[in-house]
Amino acid sequence: MAQVAAEQALNRGLMQLERSIATLKRTDPVQKLQGAVIVMQPKTGFILAMVGGRDYSSSQYNRVIQSRRQPGSAFKPFIYLTALDQLTPASRLSNEPRTYMINGKPWTPENAARDVDTSMRVSMRSALVASNNRATVDLAMKSGLEQVVEKTVPFQFSTPIKPYPSLALGAFEVVPLELARAYCVFAGGGILPHPLSIKDVTDDHGGLLSQAHLNIERLISPAEAYIMTDMLKSVVSEGTARALSGWNLPGPVAGKTGTTNNFRDAWFVGYTPDILALVWVGFDNGDPVKASGAKAALPIWAELMKAIPQYISGADFKMPAGVVTRTVCSESGLLAAGRTCPVPMEEIFLEDLVPNQPCPLHPARNPIKDLIDGIKDLFGGSP
Repeated sequence: MAQVAAEQALNRGLMQLERSIATLKRTDPVQKLQGAVIVMQPKTGFILAMVGGRDYSSSQYNRVIQSRRQPGSAFKPFIYLTALDQLTPASRLSNEPRTYMINGKPWTPENAARDVDTSMRVSMRSALVASNNRATVDLAMKSGLEQVVEKTVPFQFSTPIKPYPSLALGAFEVVPLELARAYCVFAGGGILPHPLSIKDVTDDHGGLLSQAHLNIERLISPAEAYIMTDMLKSVVSEGTARALSGWNLPGPVAGKTGTTNNFRDAWFVGYTPDILALVWVGFDNGDPVKASGAKAALPIWAELMKAIPQYISGADFKMPAGVVTRTVCSESGLLAAGRTCPVPMEEIFLEDLVPNQPCPLHPARNPIKDLIDGIKDLFGGSP
């Protein structure tokens, strides 16, 4: 069921792109716009569906396991994960223009999205939500590029990832299946599963001939996984993947879009507590897709999920021990309790990194003044 739904969603999505962007259409089947889809159970690694291309008769190249493509912003969550031992979703990052030297050449990252916050300092959560390039590179430099690379090693990417500032923007290639598996760590409470395509083999009479055993490894704590999932839920509810809200899927979804330079690759990786799916869209020769991950890959993901509701329970992600909630100022990211912060907000923290400083931007409340103001409001301005 999931396999058929994935094949149909990919084919319909690619045809719709070709209809909406005429220059994407190719007459030669080998040169056609391509895509890949992988659907997994994040806690077990069991593969429910795998589609390596739009037409097996034209190309037997399995893009899920054989291709190597730049993930773009779909790699950013691993930068944010690296920072969780020191920073929080409320921590401030620099959004100022800055030039870095790579192999003796200057490189200046720019924010691609038009609706990216133009403030010079943004919170870690809002930077991920808006897929802010400048702030993400700033975060990678704060965490240390070597530390970012070291953090990705246990995720078992087979492609080399080097400590260059551009790694923060997904400049290094990944295998789609490996990227999907890595996201399973966020969806599955910190566990990295081994992908399984066959659970068991039986004979004609139902006798068990062989059986695959569940193989998992803990990479991060359940609390860290929950923090990452909560930020990726915000990407869907208010960020680059917010178009997903119009599909009326049951329950919450966490995920991340990805778009590479010149629109060569379009990605969306999304998950619920029950199921995870990755969609990639692109040309094998690297021609531009001329559409972002949100425009090219996300609709395919959404149509697939609509077709397999039996795999989505609608349950929310459960907050584990080690995560706490505090009210902070949306401007400073520090405690708003007892202050006059104009826009206080709820934020979650690892219990070892809860902020203990009051917001310095807004003075403490005066209980007597608040009482007088309340009486004035009650009587229309007269005490």
